[in-house]
Amino acid sequence: MSDSSQILKLVLEKINPKESERKKSNYMFLEIQSFIREKFSIQADLMGSLAKDTFLAGDKDLDIFIFFGQNVARETLERKGLEIGKAVFQKFKSKNYQISYAEHPYTKGVINSFRIEIVPAYEVERAELLQSAVDRTPFHKAFVNEHLKNTDAVRLLKKFLKANGCYGSDLKTGGFSGYLCELLAIKYGSFENILAASQYWHYQEVLDVNDHFQTQDEKLAGKRHDFSKHEYARLRKKFENQPLIFLDPTDKNRNVAAVLSHKKIAAFVFKARKFLKSPSISYFFKPEEKINTKKFALHQKEKGTDLVIVIFKKPLAIDDILYPQLRKFSSGMAKTMTSEGFDIVDVWEFADVECGIAVELLSKNLPKYLSVRGPSVFNPAEHQDRFVSKYKKVWLEGTFLTAETAREHIDAIGFFQKHLKNSAKKLHDAGVPSTIAESVSKGFKVFEFKKAGKIKSREFWRGLQKDLLR
Repeated sequence: MSDSSQILKLVLEKINPKESERKKSNYMFLEIQSFIREKFSIQADLMGSLAKDTFLAGDKDLDIFIFFGQNVARETLERKGLEIGKAVFQKFKSKNYQISYAEHPYTKGVINSFRIEIVPAYEVERAELLQSAVDRTPFHKAFVNEHLKNTDAVRLLKKFLKANGCYGSDLKTGGFSGYLCELLAIKYGSFENILAASQYWHYQEVLDVNDHFQTQDEKLAGKRHDFSKHEYARLRKKFENQPLIFLDPTDKNRNVAAVLSHKKIAAFVFKARKFLKSPSISYFFKPEEKINTKKFALHQKEKGTDLVIVIFKKPLAIDDILYPQLRKFSSGMAKTMTSEGFDIVDVWEFADVECGIAVELLSKNLPKYLSVRGPSVFNPAEHQDRFVSKYKKVWLEGTFLTAETAREHIDAIGFFQKHLKNSAKKLHDAGVPSTIAESVSKGFKVFEFKKAGKIKSREFWRGLQKDLLR
């Protein structure tokens, strides 16, 4: 099947929720809302994709916000919010709930197969009066419900992104959020238009559906605002290192795509190009991934590179804390190794089963001695004398004094053993994130790929697979 319109029609038949599903979801929400009102005399409202009719068939997520007055103390909001959340799960006989943390704590769990979140927030009339990040959610809901004309575009985009590993605004994934998908559909109108537009995005493309910077003359003429070079430069500096900038229509100082990683936007643009060129339903539905460790091991051997793995006990931290710290740890180690002469091919982290990092190198070994280039013979004599006094054996290479010195580390295994066998404080002082430092200080294993056969982590093997663009 190659005709895109037929493919998209077939996909929509599979991902559009049936009316019975909508009714069950709404009924579950109304039951919870009624209980909260009667028991606690507080307003509860539905947020998220269900409230905007952009959810996919089979999604059973209910984001229920409970609203407190602006004069309520933060401590009271947090305490009362958790009290109400726990009461909801107890009322509906669910023991499967827990306290999670964003800007402030909230309760989440499962009731009758629905994934429920009870989130406390302040009820504010204008976005300028926000007291916490979640307070803006009702403004997002209102904007989308007023301006979104094509919910099918959102569903198709979400399914496309999910199938290709690019959906999810958690810090572990670093992908597209549901709200970003909705704004893209508002801006471009259709799924195919979104994909086509992405092919013309520049790095740090600035998108705006609310004309935040529209001049008075542009308003009078009914024209959309054209960003000047100065405005582009200012916004790109403000949102530095964020590869896509989509100004929040409810707050021009916020980038909706702030969490989107370079890797995930690149994967989306690349996959979009491939779909537009050769449409296929396989871009929306992919079979369960099978990990063939023997195949990967053979491929790694054929490549001729070396792989060193460091594993330690998984810290007791939520993913939104753990994965950014793992990335900082792996990139820091790679940077230090590079400074010592190792050629790094790739580095990645994993924490789904085992927890650790993997470093791929051109070679795990380095020569025992390192050549050191000194000053030229045409440099001041004192510079030359200082260099000669530092090294026993000095010779000329062209016009430059040259010497050699023994390396501190000549193999990657030894590098990790020396750098990581320290107290948590020393590791942290050396740049290792605190959560990782605490775990590593209690023990770690470092080994070559030939001993990796027993690793169960799918994230480790996926990192080795590197099949993102296939």
